[in-house]
Amino acid sequence: MSALPPPVVLSEDTTIESLTRERGDAAARLAPAEQAELDREVVATQIQMLYANLGTAFGGQILGTLLVAWTVYDAAPLWTVVLWFVASIANQLSRLTLLRSYRRTAPDAASAPRWGTYWLIGAAISGVLWSSTLWLFFSPEAPEQQIVLMSLLVSVCGVAAALTSMHLPSYYTFLGATLLPVIARYIWEGSRHDLLVAFIVSVLMIALWRVGKNFNALIERALRSRYANEVLSRRLESQNVELSEARDRADQASRAKSQFFAAASHDLRQPLHAMGLFAAALSAKAHEPEVANLVTSISSSVEALEGLFNELLDISKIDAGKVKPEVTDVSVSALFDRLRMDFEPEAFERGLSFRIRSRAAWVRSDPVLLERILRNLISNAMRYTPAGGVLVSTRMRGGRLRFEVWDTGMGIAPEDQTRIFEEFVQLANAERDRRKGLGLGLSIVQRLSGLLAHPVNLASRPGRGTVFRIDVPMGRAPVVRATATRSERAQADLGDRCILVIDDEASIVDGMAALLGSWGAHPLIAGSMAQAMQAVEEHGAPPDLIIADYQLRDGEVGPEVVAAVRRHFGRDIPAILVTGSATPERLEEAKDLGHHLLLKPVMPAKLRTLIQFKLKEQAT
Repeated sequence: MSALPPPVVLSEDTTIESLTRERGDAAARLAPAEQAELDREVVATQIQMLYANLGTAFGGQILGTLLVAWTVYDAAPLWTVVLWFVASIANQLSRLTLLRSYRRTAPDAASAPRWGTYWLIGAAISGVLWSSTLWLFFSPEAPEQQIVLMSLLVSVCGVAAALTSMHLPSYYTFLGATLLPVIARYIWEGSRHDLLVAFIVSVLMIALWRVGKNFNALIERALRSRYANEVLSRRLESQNVELSEARDRADQASRAKSQFFAAASHDLRQPLHAMGLFAAALSAKAHEPEVANLVTSISSSVEALEGLFNELLDISKIDAGKVKPEVTDVSVSALFDRLRMDFEPEAFERGLSFRIRSRAAWVRSDPVLLERILRNLISNAMRYTPAGGVLVSTRMRGGRLRFEVWDTGMGIAPEDQTRIFEEFVQLANAERDRRKGLGLGLSIVQRLSGLLAHPVNLASRPGRGTVFRIDVPMGRAPVVRATATRSERAQADLGDRCILVIDDEASIVDGMAALLGSWGAHPLIAGSMAQAMQAVEEHGAPPDLIIADYQLRDGEVGPEVVAAVRRHFGRDIPAILVTGSATPERLEEAKDLGHHLLLKPVMPAKLRTLIQFKLKEQAT
């Protein structure tokens, strides 16, 4: 393996927008004519990706159309249902015809924008047809029907973020045509619950707009780097430029990628964090079944988006040198017990057998990173094993314990056994089915194994299965000392507890206030040090707890505001810091100050547990 690139130092005000506004070092070296050609190639490739996803989109749209018709056929005039159904099917068939015409024409870069316009027209028609369901078939007396229709609309918009956001005009047109009429419909109804639903859909639309924009920026930057590097490579071949220059560009591209994903870690977590807080607060107040189901759907979507981004962000942290192993003695039995609990249900759902052959042994490793390696290997084995099962076992090899993950899947050809550790490589996923991941799991395994000095190798027989092996040094079982135990207090209400919340993002402050209020606490809200001091002075007593965002506006940071409040009251008030980028330096700072650090997006259950722990710790 090659050495990891040097850590990237990222300023606090760096965002995805600030990075993607740049053309990149490679593109900046191109002549104006070459840059113009690059722009055309990027647009043409984005439109090509758009049409490549049409097959997947077509199947989903047809299925959704059938579900809508089945849901409303006995609750609306038959001629209305038939007319809507025929229009929807005709629109999808016209887009399938458009796909065939595109493939037959094979347009060049100059004519590609015209095909993007054709797609945009179809996206607008699709959006109008989907949103019309809540105008044609809306029935206040049938909340179950509303739930089904809203769930379908939310699902369609979520899938569109992945399938069409590479062409922003089409994505924005579809998103607006689908959700704006829905918002208008619920506002038109005017009841309290209808207005609440309109608000939730508005928040969802803003979040999807931001996610689509950032995903498009990621794709565009990757394409620009790819085409620019191809042009420069041809130029270097013709000019016989020294190899050292190519190595410098590769290092710059690697640092730019790590910097880009580091910025994405903050920017993508912010809306997810706010949405999670709002959804949790609404779930405590939503007593109507249809509203509660909608809130549950939003919460599930937030968790799915978080999982999608986590793999991308893990790669950036490793490449930036921000992951530092903490080696200790690890119990193999305890590790396997956690893996068994998590993967047995998944294996059952997939119809696979899942066996673990454990042993009472200890190894020397980082427990979190070692578990992540094994989880990625097991997940990969299950994902590509259509029948049979997965076996996890260990065996002694000299002074090391060898972990083995066996599967009865499709196997890996010898010529592909090196490629599978590259980023975004998926041998059996040509259709790019997102249920099979992004192709980053084994790349993360390779990086973590190099970081821990745990060699990884594999053996495979195509059609029979694969085994991945990782060798880990043996460890020693720690000496067990008897300790007194005490029962933990069940989760209690936070009534009469004053909690100071400091964050410069209005959506996060509002969501946190609503969430804490639903738990019975009394929140004090502030966006800066001056507002925090004013809030506690007006309150007239010190808060029981402080929850502060690490990075505030105008150069202020959360630890400084916490220290100021503590000095004002002359007492050590417990504090929790929330951040979108948990660098080692930030973790060390929080530890030195006695604060707990939470990484966005914060799950409400985890936040509540930590609040109760901090309050209980203060009382003892």
